[in-house]
Formats: sequence, C-alpha cells, structure tokens
Amino acid sequence: MRWLFLAACLLAGQALATPDRMTTSDDRLVAATQTHFYVVRDVEDNLGSHYAALVDQHLVEIGIDSGEATRFWPLRLMAVNHLETEDYLNPGRVSERDGERHDMMAVLSGLGAQPLRPGRWAAEGVVLRDGALYAGDAEALTEFGIRKAGRAQLGLLRDYYPPIETEEDYRAAGRIDFFDLFAEGAWDCAVLPEAVSLFRAGDEVRLVKLRCEDFELSGAWSFHAILPVTD
Repeated sequence: MRWLFLAACLLAGQALATPDRMTTSDDRLVAATQTHFYVVRDVEDNLGSHYAALVDQHLVEIGIDSGEATRFWPLRLMAVNHLETEDYLNPGRVSERDGERHDMMAVLSGLGAQPLRPGRWAAEGVVLRDGALYAGDAEALTEFGIRKAGRAQLGLLRDYYPPIETEEDYRAAGRIDFFDLFAEGAWDCAVLPEAVSLFRAGDEVRLVKLRCEDFELSGAWSFHAILPVTD
C-alpha cells in the first residue's frame, strides 16, 4: 500500500518544497474489558515540514457495542527535530512537550482491563471486496460503514492535531477530510492480520485491524472493525 510511501515522505530529508500537512496514526490493541477495548495510538504529525514533527502516544478507550472512542490518556508527547541547518538526522533529536501524561499500566490496572495479544487466526476469512468488508460470504461493513467506523474511533483526537487548512480550504482544493463521512473521494484500505476474538457473556466479537489512507496522500490511519460472530 501507498502508506509506505507516505511514511517515507514524513521522514524525507531532501530539500524539497514545503510538504502538505500530513498526519498518520496506528492503533495497537493492548487490553479489553467486557465493555471496552483499549489501544495505544501512535500519532505522527509532520507539521507541514520536512524537519520537524510531533510524535505522540495515547491510550484510547473504545466501546465494544458502540464502536465509539470515549476517553483517552496521553502517554508521551514528543517533538522531533531533524535539524534543517545541519546534516539530516534520523533518528532526530527528541524533546518532551508540556502536557499531562499517564502511566498506561496503572490506567489499565485501575480499569480492570485484561491484556490482549492479537493473532492472525482471528482475521481469517475477513476480506475487502469492492470497498466493503466481508466476513466469509456476509457483508460486515459497507464502504460507508468503514468510513463511519474510522471516524468514530479516530475523531476523538482531531482537536489535538488540527489541519492547517480549514474545512473550506479542504473542499475548495478537492481534498478528502478523513473525518468527514460525506467527503468526496475514496479510501484505499487493507485488512491487517492483527485481530482478536473477544468472548463475552452470551456473544463473541472479533476486532479486525484496518489501515486506510486517502488518495490525496494527506494521511494514513488504522482502526478496528468490530464484527459480531454469528453461527
């Protein structure tokens, strides 16, 4: 997928024109209760620069039944400088930004969340066809449903990393806003092998990881499709 190219752009050291503002995020499933699951979200915001970026981590709570991200706890807030005036550095120089931070294990312990280890087997039979997500022969999420699920899980942090452009600028330029359910344009998505089955009182659900990006290369994000298991 082109997200590899996008990631390379975020780290590019060549003296090119000022890049567009791009944000990428990746969710790693770490724990769950009977009502919520918890991901560590790694966020990188290039700030519209080749040489500076925000590289942060947050613990995010997501409701299993609603699919909505409900709370988050910042774990680390970093500024990375790749030094424009000297040789390009990778890794760059890291400084910690101001802001509240939390201990992830202390938060999860207080919530009574069980640690999880995603595996490949739970994603078997889950595929994308014509933009929709299928579990076996059954359509689990429409193309619009995938977009809705992504917005529900990712929108919680939008105010932390606002785009330089306004909503009007996005539309005037014909660009896709990942958080706008009705924005024009398509997403390029893939099903990743990291998935887990959750067994609750009376039912089973699968959390299957998706990675999507827009065709304007303004970002790439991962989130989890929540799929009830039926006989």
